[in-house]
Amino acid sequence: MKKSSRFALALTFAGLTLALGGCSVNIGTASTTPTTVESDQVAELAEDALEEQVGRRPDIDCGPDDFELENGASRTCTLTDPEDGKNYDADVELSDVAGTQFHVDVQVADVEQG
Repeated sequence: MKKSSRFALALTFAGLTLALGGCSVNIGTASTTPTTVESDQVAELAEDALEEQVGRRPDIDCGPDDFELENGASRTCTLTDPEDGKNYDADVELSDVAGTQFHVDVQVADVEQG
């Protein structure tokens, strides 16, 4: 029974798809319109939403490069499950970009990275 429970916990993040609405980030200054958003900020928003959804906070790493602040800007990030340390691909995409407001869509792979 414990084995099944641990297996279920390990798969909590796998296959999860979220559309995070209304994520607002203050970037740039009043006199400039930003063209990018920091990768760490996008990853943190995704982590916040996943933690709210499943009750545990994953670690998401989207690399060092900023996201272009435009609809469809995306990349495959690495999600690390805090329970077992396994890594999963997490596709992260920006949508509904309007100034400094945007949505973050996250889709976690069904299988662990090989």
